[in-house]
Amino acid sequence: MVLSCGTAPLPYTPDGQAVGQILGKIDVMLAQLDPTSTHTVRLERIKRSMTELKSAKVGQAVAELPMKDGALDRVGWDAKPEADRRAVWEKVSAIHDELRSLNAASLVSGRRYFALFSILFLLVVSGYLCVHRQAGSSQVGAGLPSVKIVETLNQARFIELKLAALKDRQNRKLSGAPAASLEQELAVEWKAIQDQWVSAKHLLYGIALPYETMRLMGMFSAESEAKDSSLFVTYQAFLKHLHADLESLSTSYFWTSHPWRWLELSLWASMGCLVGLLFYIAGLLGKGVFRPEEGTMFMAELLMAPIVVPVIFFLFTLSGISEFIPSQSSITMNIGIAFIFGFAIRRTIGILDIIKKRFFPDPTP
Repeated sequence: MVLSCGTAPLPYTPDGQAVGQILGKIDVMLAQLDPTSTHTVRLERIKRSMTELKSAKVGQAVAELPMKDGALDRVGWDAKPEADRRAVWEKVSAIHDELRSLNAASLVSGRRYFALFSILFLLVVSGYLCVHRQAGSSQVGAGLPSVKIVETLNQARFIELKLAALKDRQNRKLSGAPAASLEQELAVEWKAIQDQWVSAKHLLYGIALPYETMRLMGMFSAESEAKDSSLFVTYQAFLKHLHADLESLSTSYFWTSHPWRWLELSLWASMGCLVGLLFYIAGLLGKGVFRPEEGTMFMAELLMAPIVVPVIFFLFTLSGISEFIPSQSSITMNIGIAFIFGFAIRRTIGILDIIKKRFFPDPTP
């Protein structure tokens, strides 16, 4: 409908969705606001007003706010005359505004916390970017040359293929194939694997690999010399770690070597915690509720995140999480997990509690 010049706009007529949303906010604010001596009387009056709106009065077939299963009955609401809907909307909006005024001081405190954490987040991100800007030319951030990565992967894959051929010949021998020719083929395969592994080790010695990868290298060396059958499993585990290590070392931006790697995870955990706090506070402010007494917990979480998250990585094998293994994952995957741990820091503390109980179980009654 087109309005002519000078015609007043029609009053707003809310639909069932808008009314349902404002009723939800009112319920949240009533649940969150403490009935202190400052506004106990006003809260009780507001609760009575809401009860009256939701209850049919004498002589009325339908309440001003028709409810069904604890929520607004949208069909009943849409069936009400337009003028009645506007009148009820004005009453509900007035109640909502009054509740926000009761919580005004707390909301101001919430906005201050939001501003504080926003500034901290910008400072942390800016500092991180500044520190990492020259990482490509620094010692801690120098990436592994592409030629060396390709050559390492080439030799690792070649040994894997040789091991597959060796296993195939061993299976043929077990199935009853002529032993004379197979023995000679097996000896040739063992010799080729051992020679290739010696060449690969010289290449790997020039790469700063973590302890777990070097441990698997030592195990495979011993098993190949002893011609032990467990070398097939050991080599596959070694490959998983090697691929993750090479992917991490190929970057010239993130800190991949120890102890800088743990500082990298701490920084991302802090950024995740700040994002989580901003998300949480914004949600509370959007609902019109905020508890200033939570501020102490916010600060504690922000201080704990950069320490707790690396500690969990140190003790990850005791966490009971099997979907992710830090030593078999690249630096980008580790960073992503550290960010999630920081974002959900309260749940992350629960993981730390699980690890603690492995050493100090709860006393039995």
